Amino acid sequence: MLRITAISINSVTAVGTASFSTQFTDGLTVIRAKNTSGKTLLLNSMMYALGLEGTLQPGKQGVLTTALTKTVTVNGREHPIRQSWIDLEISNGTSHITVRRYALPPDGIKPGLITVWDQALLSRAAEAVPQPRHYYVGRGGTAQNEAGFHHFLARFLSWNLPQVPTYNGKEVPLYLQVLAALFFVEQKQGWSGIVPKLPTQYQIREPLRRSIEFYLRLDVLERARRRAELQQGLSVIRAEYASLRGALDAAAHLSNARVMPTNEFGTSAFYRTPLFGATSDTVDVGTVITLYQDDHWESLNANLLRLQISIQTLAAEERNPILGPESATLGVELHEARERLRSITAELQALDDSANMLDMQRGTLAKRHRLLEQEQRRYKDISSLESLGAEFSRHAIAHHDCPTCQQSLEGTELMSGAPALSTLESAALVDQQIQTITTIIGDAERSARTNEAIRGTLERESGEIRARIRAIQDDLEGHAPRASIAQIQKRIVEEARLQELVRLRDSAQVTCNDLIDAQRRAVAVKTELDGLGDEVFSAADLEKFDLWQSALRVMLSAFHFGVFSPSEISIDPQTMRPTHMQGDLGFQGSASDGLKMRWAYMLSLVQSSSATGGCHPGLLLLDGPRMYDVEASAMKPFLQTCADLPVQGRRSQIILTLSEKPEVIAEWLSGFNYSIINIEDKLLSYS
Repeated sequence: MLRITAISINSVTAVGTASFSTQFTDGLTVIRAKNTSGKTLLLNSMMYALGLEGTLQPGKQGVLTTALTKTVTVNGREHPIRQSWIDLEISNGTSHITVRRYALPPDGIKPGLITVWDQALLSRAAEAVPQPRHYYVGRGGTAQNEAGFHHFLARFLSWNLPQVPTYNGKEVPLYLQVLAALFFVEQKQGWSGIVPKLPTQYQIREPLRRSIEFYLRLDVLERARRRAELQQGLSVIRAEYASLRGALDAAAHLSNARVMPTNEFGTSAFYRTPLFGATSDTVDVGTVITLYQDDHWESLNANLLRLQISIQTLAAEERNPILGPESATLGVELHEARERLRSITAELQALDDSANMLDMQRGTLAKRHRLLEQEQRRYKDISSLESLGAEFSRHAIAHHDCPTCQQSLEGTELMSGAPALSTLESAALVDQQIQTITTIIGDAERSARTNEAIRGTLERESGEIRARIRAIQDDLEGHAPRASIAQIQKRIVEEARLQELVRLRDSAQVTCNDLIDAQRRAVAVKTELDGLGDEVFSAADLEKFDLWQSALRVMLSAFHFGVFSPSEISIDPQTMRPTHMQGDLGFQGSASDGLKMRWAYMLSLVQSSSATGGCHPGLLLLDGPRMYDVEASAMKPFLQTCADLPVQGRRSQIILTLSEKPEVIAEWLSGFNYSIINIEDKLLSYS
């Protein structure tokens, strides 16, 4: 819920302050004045104070008139403006805030700064004015960053803004400037067309549809959000799978082997058939990798077995005992080999301990890096606010709070008279810390890679020493070979090949298990994605949609919509535009009928959103709804509907402008509760 409870507009000149202030209640408020008296300025000032001028037009110029930007006319005389600002008090139904935004700011402050007090300062007498907070608008991060005013405002309204796709393929929040187009209509171009004009500069695909889905809280929007999330997750798994498969193929290629072909990632067969025929979380990689042998492809397991048998056969050749000095020499070699093996085992244990320490260190450093990045973003926000003129750091320090984390600094050590770092200096210090942590993380990762390389070398040497020990033991305990030199060389070659293939098997086994895990995760994501179905309405969505269509037809009938029978009007669930007999309504009637459609469209959306627990704020700001000189017989039921439109057990708030005489408005609203604000001359005047 969003309610405007009060506003104060001020333009400071050399002879005084020309101002206007008023308060608002629930229900209908009519701002009545002649043309060029300031009605549009009043409504536009509300939008400007909320940083929503992007709803009005892509640029920022022309939203406010010269009465707030250059000169103000009072009693027929123009006065140059020295400074101007707007104070706006709003409520979410339970709490109040007051926001200030300058149109023509004093020196040191820029229009992008918004100051917020967590209290009603206009409609109530404040015993003590709380310390303000500062936010920014009109720059990147307004909807995402903590210091962005629209991020704050969305939280104030309890809105969880969904991520929606853009035309450039990215996702952005459903910006408040887009949503505001369904509760604010400006006078110049806003009433043309049968549906609200939504800003296009944010490049959001189907902004009207996404806004309606949000306001009615349709399940289809949540499914669209979840679908985008799952598709992104599937893309991540696809990249991971491609990297793993590439690593597996490369490792096999180095040993002149190949990997069993599989179904391409993303194909229907990929999601139906387990990778490598796996029936569990793992598969024997010896059956997955094959080698070309004797004119046919042979599994890695078969190749390993054949090599082992061949080596054992060669080793079993008849031997003669080795005696004398040669035996003593072999004994020394055996002792040295065993000592070296013990040394390697100790080194490997030390490497394991070092690897565990490096893992812990990298985890701690990564966490610290994330915290520093958060701190960096906060300092950037503070710097942005200070560049706009906020005195954030000054009053934060005055209250002995850290400007970054807001925690108390009471009791911390401080050298008397020592200078405090400025925001920019603090941000630079955080940047330096990030660079240092990044360097340390890089060093840790390089150390880890170095350890892995050393470990691989030691393990390879360990294997060679074990083979040497077995050979010496065979020589000492068995017989000297009578085999030929060719047989000995063959045995050496086959042992080397055996070790190579064993290393391939061990490393490929891990990669193979990771591939199986990636496929299982992909299947789970794809199953959930398929379960979401197409972007169609759920049964609950259809009920909400039918309620909205029914309310639209009732209002069209009450407003004397004449080009077609209201019962023949429906809303296209894909475009969210009114249609006639399954065809685009375009507009085929009079301009006044088009205006009635706009009235009914916006009012019925407010009513339906409230009735179904939706997110519409229950506020409408309508500038000049009596365009095209629509007949009084339609204006009367329209205003009466505005006066009594229900929202969450109370009346909605509708603020609109008219130029009719007070007695005409009183006749139209006879018997209905409403408020009227009469502007007799100009909106701004000297008090």
